[in-house]
Parts: sequence; structure tokens; C-alpha cells
Amino acid sequence: MKNIQIGTRFLFVLSKRMFLFFIIWIILTDGDISSLWIGIPAVLLSSIISLILVPPVFWNFTAFLKFIPFYLIRSLLGGFDVMLRVFHPALPINPGLLKYQLHLPKGVQQDMIVNVLNLLPGTLSVEIENNLLLIHVLDIGKNIKQEVLLIEDYINEIFSKKTNTQGSSNEKI
Repeated sequence: MKNIQIGTRFLFVLSKRMFLFFIIWIILTDGDISSLWIGIPAVLLSSIISLILVPPVFWNFTAFLKFIPFYLIRSLLGGFDVMLRVFHPALPINPGLLKYQLHLPKGVQQDMIVNVLNLLPGTLSVEIENNLLLIHVLDIGKNIKQEVLLIEDYINEIFSKKTNTQGSSNEKI
């Protein structure tokens, strides 16, 4: 359990994760109280394992809230673009692989950019090796590198410990 120090901060993070997993358990079981005999140990065990596999990281809640509209708009525009390409009689696609040098540190930040790119229509992360991300795109002619750089900036802001906004909520999850 490297990077985890037992103390009040650890117990606070553990209790937050336990609460989250408990809510998920209640939703999955439709609120059936009789399932708690297995639910409580499962929630406790999964919370502890999650702390081992994904240690708490600092993140800026305000920056995350700013990222949500950006992501939704890009997702809708990407979906519309893919739809136009699919329904166009000539099927104007120019697929290819794009190499992009990541500037984000390894760990949660690189995992997040991979997942975001996989969820955006028209892009699919293939692999990361030595901070070099290989992305499959539907149209190699589009300026995908600029889009990835913009996403990288948002993710960097989410996990940056510098706060430019007063009263922003910063968490460790």
C-alpha cells in the first residue's frame, strides 16, 4: 500500500469511497435491505482494494465542472460528424493512425485522456508507449492534435494543485 498513509485523511477518503460504493450497491439491488449481509463486506473490501489500486489523487472540482460542457459539446459535434460521414453517399473517411506526444504524467491523468478520447466519436486510443499515444482517427486530415492538446489542457487543469478561482472545491478521491 504505497502512497497511502494511515491517518485522518486516509479514513476520510476511505469513508467517501465506502459511501459511494454503498450508494452503488443500493442502486444495483433496488434498495433491498436483505442484501446488506453481503453488501457491507463487499463495499468495505472494494473500498480498500480501490485505495490500493487507485491511490487518492488531488483534483479540482471546479475545473472538472468546466470540462463537462466542453466534453458534451465535442461529443455531440463528433457524433454529428461521424453520422454525416456514414450517411454520405461517397463515405468520406480517411482513416489513419496519429502519434501524439503526451505531456501529462503517467497514472490517472493519462488514463483519463485515453478514456476521453475513446468516448469521443471518430477517435480511438490504440496504445501508450513512452508517453507516445497512438490514436486511430476517422479522418487523418482533421487537426486532431489540436483537439488532443485542448483535452490535455483541461485534464491538466483538473489535476493541477494551482487554483485560479476563489472558493473552488478541491478534493482527494
